[in-house]
Amino acid sequence: MGTINTKPENTGAFQDEPAGQTNEERLFQKIVEEQETCALIFLDKEGIIKSWNKGAGIIKGYSRSEAIGKHFDISFLPEDRAADIPANLLKVSMLDGKAVYEGWCIRKDASTYWGQISLKALYNEKGQLLGFSELALDLSLERAAAERSESGATQLRNANQALNESGEMYQGMIAEIQDYAIIRLDVNGVIKSWNLGAEKIKGYKAEEILGKHFSIFYEAPDQANGLPQKLIECARHTGSAKHEGWRVRKDGSRFWGSIVITALHAGNGDVIGFTKVTRDLTEKKLIDDELKRSSEELKISIAELRKSEERYHKMVQEVQDYAIIMLDEQGNVISWNIGAERIKGYQAKEIIGVNFRIFYPPRDKEAGLPEKLIEIAVKNGKATHEGWRVRKDGSRFWGSITITALHGGDNSIIGFSKVTRDLTERKFTEDKMKDYVMQLENKNWELEQFAYVASHDMQEPLRKIQTFTDIIQSNPNNQAVIDKYFPKINTSAKRMSMLIKSILDYSRLDKVKHKVHTDLNMVLESVRFDLELLIQERHAVILHEPLPAIDVYPDQVTQLFTNILGNALKYCDKQPVVKIASTFVRKEDIKNPPADLEHEYFLELSFQDNGIGFEQQYAEVIFAIFQRLHARDKYEGTGIGLAMCKRIMKNHSGFMRATGEPGKGACFYTYFPVSYPVYSMNKEAAATG
Repeated sequence: MGTINTKPENTGAFQDEPAGQTNEERLFQKIVEEQETCALIFLDKEGIIKSWNKGAGIIKGYSRSEAIGKHFDISFLPEDRAADIPANLLKVSMLDGKAVYEGWCIRKDASTYWGQISLKALYNEKGQLLGFSELALDLSLERAAAERSESGATQLRNANQALNESGEMYQGMIAEIQDYAIIRLDVNGVIKSWNLGAEKIKGYKAEEILGKHFSIFYEAPDQANGLPQKLIECARHTGSAKHEGWRVRKDGSRFWGSIVITALHAGNGDVIGFTKVTRDLTEKKLIDDELKRSSEELKISIAELRKSEERYHKMVQEVQDYAIIMLDEQGNVISWNIGAERIKGYQAKEIIGVNFRIFYPPRDKEAGLPEKLIEIAVKNGKATHEGWRVRKDGSRFWGSITITALHGGDNSIIGFSKVTRDLTERKFTEDKMKDYVMQLENKNWELEQFAYVASHDMQEPLRKIQTFTDIIQSNPNNQAVIDKYFPKINTSAKRMSMLIKSILDYSRLDKVKHKVHTDLNMVLESVRFDLELLIQERHAVILHEPLPAIDVYPDQVTQLFTNILGNALKYCDKQPVVKIASTFVRKEDIKNPPADLEHEYFLELSFQDNGIGFEQQYAEVIFAIFQRLHARDKYEGTGIGLAMCKRIMKNHSGFMRATGEPGKGACFYTYFPVSYPVYSMNKEAAATG
């Protein structure tokens, strides 16, 4: 059995504890639970365990679930429980404020350890007992060290007797020991022998220290207080003396030494000298001091946390700008604050117990985003994300979220905290600004193109008209001149008119703002009807598989089909053949998609022709306004058609690209964004034939 020591101490005032543990309290307990070097436990008024930290599990061997609800006497030996030592500790703690026990304790696996248990009674401001705090330490290593030191001293006393018979063997054995400084003193404390351990620990060689008084190892205050002489006298009268304290090496540095001085007696019982065994416990001292400091800081932290706990809970509950919720290990909601109700629209009674996947749109659920965020939080400690979320009424908001993993005493995941902020207004503002900037960039680009056509393409027919008119005016009576230049004036005027019409068509592309669910087969038939004469004239063949119906701007898509098919018929030196195909693709399946592409699912339309083609290096140039790769006298046109096609695809939040090879034809690809249901249904239809 160990010994019980008590020490009166003012306990201070504590706030009343909540009647039971809530999920929010686990946040507070996490700070305590992470302490590994000591067991820090809270007991109720009867001594029943109410909390269990990581250090308690390490020292006592019980998991949190095994310990909670048991009496704190599970750590005492059966004979100590029979002697009512645990109950007496509680009584002493209530009377004196604090009680300390040091002795053998028992773990869950029935192994024993030398432990120290400190109990402190906790009272509220009214002086009412709330319970007890228990601080437990495992001192087995320290006790073992003390026993080894005492054992070494005992062996040394026995060796003194054998020394008379085998002096050389004894001296050799002692001299080679390095973990202990083992020296012999005469009756006055003068050093008579010195081993390797003494040289290693204290820094002196034998020739430097033999003949000097052992007080040289003590600090000035200890020398002034006569500590060395007191230890000698204690050993002289009681047989041995033990002490721990700071000692001084040869180089002036300090070490924490544990010493045992043992008196040596002659056959008649007279003291003839002393043995002194010293062990360097500096590392243990530093650890103990750090543990003590940490323990004191922890006590202060606990007191402060207790005082602010209620304020913390109220703060979380009353925060309105953030949704602050807690999830269990599976992601089910277990707490709900006012901010969560305001942002997401659910009351606590409606959402508690529901999985947090409910806040995500169908596409994110399909992609497994909620589960991925949980996995990231488990792996990295937390996960952050921004994206669209769904309220109770089905409306969407742009949420910025942080999910943080919470750990139990055994470092296992016990749940997650999730903080969400509604950034919809910021998102709309950013998107609006982004669109505005893009519109400005597009307008500036178009203005540059219009400036080009005004200074080049439109100036050309104007100059011809002016020149031919001047010639006719100079020859008013020459019918041959008039007949020659009037048709040229008419051709230039038609060219001017065609340019103006194309510019007007291009500038009107942004006017329509309402998409209509449109059957693309009907659009194709309408365009074929408009191009009927040209198709017949060129004996063109247009092949296509059934096309789907999607949401588009019908007039613009008609213009798109007209321009692409018109180019295929125009830029061909043989019988034109055009093949039109469609397929639904995901963004990830598109090779090198535009960086600013926001949608996930697309309808890909391809227009393959057998025309004159183009060099692939001009694949982007052909979409620039007023850009032509071929002479106007060979292939007529304004250079606006493909620029209009690209603009139409941009209006649909899609894009367009082309491939070509001179003499073998070209293929134009258009990508229209579609919703996931449209994509899914068409993929299923394709899979089933």
